[in-house]
Amino acid sequence: MAALPSVQACCQRQPQPSCSQPALLLRRRQLGSSCSPRQRRTPQRAADVVRGLAAGADDGDDTGSMGVEAAAAAWWHRLGSPYDREIFLLAIPALFSVLLDPIMGMVSTAVIGSKLGTAPLAAVGLVTICFNFSNFIWNFLLYTTTPRIAAAAARKDDAGVSQIAAHGLWLAGVIGVSMTVLLSTQCPRIFAAMGAAPEVVAPAVAYMRARCLASPAILGYYVLSGTFRGFKDTRTPLAAGMFSNVLHLGLLLVLVFGLGWGVAGAGLATSISHWAGLAFLLATVLSRGYMRASDLARPPSWREVAPMLRNGLFLSARSLLAMGSLMWATRLIAGFGAVGLAAHEILRQIWVFSNQAFTSLDIATQSLVAFHLGKADRRSAAAVFRRTLGLAVAAGVAILGLLLAARESLPGVFTKDPAVVRQVALVLPLIAAYMPLDAAASVMDGVLLGSQEAGWMGRTMLFTAAACACGLLLCQRMQWPLVVIWFVIKFLTVGRLIGNTWRLWSRSGPLAGELRAAPAAAAAK
Repeated sequence: MAALPSVQACCQRQPQPSCSQPALLLRRRQLGSSCSPRQRRTPQRAADVVRGLAAGADDGDDTGSMGVEAAAAAWWHRLGSPYDREIFLLAIPALFSVLLDPIMGMVSTAVIGSKLGTAPLAAVGLVTICFNFSNFIWNFLLYTTTPRIAAAAARKDDAGVSQIAAHGLWLAGVIGVSMTVLLSTQCPRIFAAMGAAPEVVAPAVAYMRARCLASPAILGYYVLSGTFRGFKDTRTPLAAGMFSNVLHLGLLLVLVFGLGWGVAGAGLATSISHWAGLAFLLATVLSRGYMRASDLARPPSWREVAPMLRNGLFLSARSLLAMGSLMWATRLIAGFGAVGLAAHEILRQIWVFSNQAFTSLDIATQSLVAFHLGKADRRSAAAVFRRTLGLAVAAGVAILGLLLAARESLPGVFTKDPAVVRQVALVLPLIAAYMPLDAAASVMDGVLLGSQEAGWMGRTMLFTAAACACGLLLCQRMQWPLVVIWFVIKFLTVGRLIGNTWRLWSRSGPLAGELRAAPAAAAAK
């Protein structure tokens, strides 16, 4: 009995709350003492958080700090998403993958230029443009493989996964071998038609004939990368890319510097590294059981590859229309002389490099949306899209600010010519202003690719390219300056954004009206 008074005294010594009962109840809810687990996962409204902070401040330093921690946790949870982990596990390796090849390309260019001189370097640049274009028009092998693999994986259809991957590799092999023969035999005529100087044609032919040996490997790499993306895995293609590029650099040093094989050695180093990357992915896909050797040994029928070719036709046409618009714009800018063309190339490099952040989120969106749609879960697919759209637009706003802040200093990284610097600084704010729109359009592309809406994307680009062509024709007649031509180029972004938005928010779209629902519905799922 002697202990009872001391307990009572202890209780009497506890500080009395100076806040109202509703505020105390609110603070308890923030600390998780009077709510269910479902309630604790739901972020507090901003007004409730403010009142909770005020109540905590009235109760002393300890409870005040607990209120601050609870409020901070609520805000952090509100900023987060249950899909963030999957999104970033896909997007971050994808970002490194898309940055890896340009960086290593710059390194190899520096090696060739320092060792072989101006004419071979010009030949390498000429071949790179032609060869990349010959592969770019077949990149539908990547974008059509990913959603089909993801849908089959969501259904746990292992046989379907194996057949899709095997059929894609057969298609890549046939197209790749055809491109190798075409480029190897016709490259002298191609370079002559492009107006290459005689001293450039000879090394360009040698480099092309060595490099085009990699065409089947590159197209096969597209298929296997799409296979891994369908399983929500971008780390394995990154590992293969790192292996391939490190091998490329080593072979380049040996064949060019060591053996003195010149541009032919440089092209051979590139081809061997591409085949090594393909072998890396092929060994991995077989070891994991994603593809059976028996499926790869059997040539597919036309009926089995027709769906991929049908969607590929739309995507290839889309790529050609976009590239054709950019090439027309470049031709107009070439009429401004060396200053205008140099400024345009710098602006193009800044634009392409800045868009890589959005490309990585596009890849994550495509993989996750395809997976959820494969399970007929439109609500989760819509929630993923809303999240990646928010992240991409936020990244676009951040890049916008960085480009504006570096408007005067960034051009100097590329050139010391004051006339070129002035041109770049004049147009750079325009490119920066469109970054959030580029981000939104890119992520929407990912949703449409993940839902196999290639036909809609092709038709959208047709109208967009037509509007861009009208603008460029007007620029040509009126002799408008570089900044106006870039404004017209950005029609490609605006047209994609309008077309994608129309399709995604329509009731017949791939998300079937889920985007019209309140975002809280997806979070509560």
